[in-house]
Amino acid sequence: MDWSKKLQEPTFWLLAIATAIAVLHLTLTSRIEESDIFATSLLFWFAAGTLVWDHRHQFDFHSGLLPSIVGATILIFGLTRLTLSPDSASMAWGFPIIATLGLGLLASGFQGLRQYWKPLLIFGILALQPILILTLQAIDLSELTAKAASFNLTYLGFQPQRQTTYIYLPASRTQVYGACSGLESILQLLSISILFLLLFPLRKLWQRGVCVIAAVLIAFFVNSFRVALMAILNNMGNKPAFDFWHEGQGSLIFSAIAVAIFGGFCWLAFLRTPAPKTDLKDHA
Repeated sequence: MDWSKKLQEPTFWLLAIATAIAVLHLTLTSRIEESDIFATSLLFWFAAGTLVWDHRHQFDFHSGLLPSIVGATILIFGLTRLTLSPDSASMAWGFPIIATLGLGLLASGFQGLRQYWKPLLIFGILALQPILILTLQAIDLSELTAKAASFNLTYLGFQPQRQTTYIYLPASRTQVYGACSGLESILQLLSISILFLLLFPLRKLWQRGVCVIAAVLIAFFVNSFRVALMAILNNMGNKPAFDFWHEGQGSLIFSAIAVAIFGGFCWLAFLRTPAPKTDLKDHA
């Protein structure tokens, strides 16, 4: 590889700037106490980067002086705000779309910005995460989660009693609050389903609907098993284990399980190519 020629190509510098911006953003978000910001941002950067890399030969890299100035100004503004407010959750959610807009103007100008509609849409969804979380919090799934967790406990051989959001076992009472009802997990898998549809466009409308509905149901039922587990631990009086699965790394483990199940479902339902049928003939 002739690095002297590579260094003279504008696309090389654009790629280097984009990589540096992604690394900086992920580094700062990893220091924020809300762990879901880093995990979600990493996933969205990966999806956007994959789309850009797959279509890199189709982009038209021609920009003028004015869009370059505007793009550089937007980029500098975003970087300044991010570095001055490294602990700001709102800035962490919104910075990637600002950076993508600035890089798009630098690379392709105003008219070529439409080429990057998918990355802009991806980071637009990321920027709307706080609003979506607040919107979903208005939907109270606590009682429905308690019902699902009680059903899981019955299936596992326990004899729970439920009253609204309370789950009663012989030695304990566990209440399902709104924060434990699985809304964040539902939002996470809902966002992942949208990323999946952008990365792997499904032609049939019913398949898209199934993909989104499956994401919501998987997130809800996996979280209901987590609540059932916490009810069992609470009944045993094992507070350290209860806290681990409630607020510690245990909640992230269940999120990873939900993502893995959804990934397996998408592969089996939409991506797996059936083996070609072969006709078996008897030869005399």
